Amino acid sequence: MKLVILTIIVLIAAATAAVYAIQDPGYIMITFRDWTIETSFTLFAAAILLGFVLLYVAFRLLIATGLLPRRLRRWRKYHGADVGRKQLEKGMMKLNLGQWQEAEKQFIKSAHHKELAPLAYLGAARAAQGQGIEARRDGYIQLAQQNAPKDSLALTLAQAQIQSDFGHADQAITTLKRLPSQEQKSPATLKLLAKLYTDTQDWPALKALLPDLKHNKVLPQYIYYQTEHLAYSGMIKHIGQHKDAKALSDLWQKMPKQVREKEDIVADFIVGMINFGQADAVEEILYARLNKQWSDALIYIYGLLDGDTEIHLARARNWLKKHQGNPVLLLTLGRLAMRSHQWEQAREYLQESLQITPNAETYQELGNLLAFLNEQPQALECYRRGLALSSDNFVQPELKTGMIQLARPQRPSIPLAESTAH
Repeated sequence: MKLVILTIIVLIAAATAAVYAIQDPGYIMITFRDWTIETSFTLFAAAILLGFVLLYVAFRLLIATGLLPRRLRRWRKYHGADVGRKQLEKGMMKLNLGQWQEAEKQFIKSAHHKELAPLAYLGAARAAQGQGIEARRDGYIQLAQQNAPKDSLALTLAQAQIQSDFGHADQAITTLKRLPSQEQKSPATLKLLAKLYTDTQDWPALKALLPDLKHNKVLPQYIYYQTEHLAYSGMIKHIGQHKDAKALSDLWQKMPKQVREKEDIVADFIVGMINFGQADAVEEILYARLNKQWSDALIYIYGLLDGDTEIHLARARNWLKKHQGNPVLLLTLGRLAMRSHQWEQAREYLQESLQITPNAETYQELGNLLAFLNEQPQALECYRRGLALSSDNFVQPELKTGMIQLARPQRPSIPLAESTAH
């Protein structure tokens, strides 16, 4: 558009000049020593203008001739970078298809272009890892770091991610631990560490990471709460493996309130304490939790408590007023009645539970009771019916929170019924 406007202006100016030139061409004479030039002003002006144009063209030609090598080098650079990008793209496609050797070749070709070298070497590292050649993988990572020293954190994270993606979480953690302490606190590092600790089920390390995750707001809030939940759930199991009742009690006291309210956390903690022989220390916790919020899984565990069975039985009977016909509560009442030597009452509770929901475990309990009462034929019939049913316990539902799938609480290793009568 600018060129069109400029052309129109030039044409108008030329036409105007031509009109004036025709009316009065003017006269000019130039004398220099023995030379005398006489001509019209119009012709003189045209000659001056033409000379200026020729001089400008010659000047631009000289400049272009001087810059030609530089422009040629620039063209080669851009052309080479374009070829390198195409090689990089082809390498990524081969990588996604699992064609590791072909991908590595394309990345190496692309790495010849300096501006593409860091990304190309990272791709080559993934391809080498895909072939199981860890030494070459680490060599490519070093080359990437040499070509982009200012991006060492990003490249180290990429190295750890590659190791993690190929199932080497322990190597990835070691890689991240080599970072300076300040860089270990970066959001990207913390996020990857949280994933790696979860993958390796390193619950103490994940729990220790929680304050940094929260302080730096590394995760969306709901993801953080899921991670927190998972860490404490894992810690309960971790302490349970080391048989440390005091450590488990201390962990419970230090847990955030919202974590202690989770059904599966309560269940795992109570079961752990029962297995440590600390049922009396947690009965009040379980009783308060059931009064606040009902849970079939927790009432099932309540029936496994040792201690003052008479008090436990009285409390469970009070719950029956609000939860009549609950087969899990009736099973618990049957167990508690057996421990209190209330045999007929125990029989009624177990039979009522079976009328509502036939279950292998309840048949087992009733069979044990009938065998103890010397009612052998009835006991054998209960065992037969129990064996015909699935062995899965209907009162141990999968406990879920958010997107995290948690393990069922393990059944405590305590006796379920008295073996002798008094």
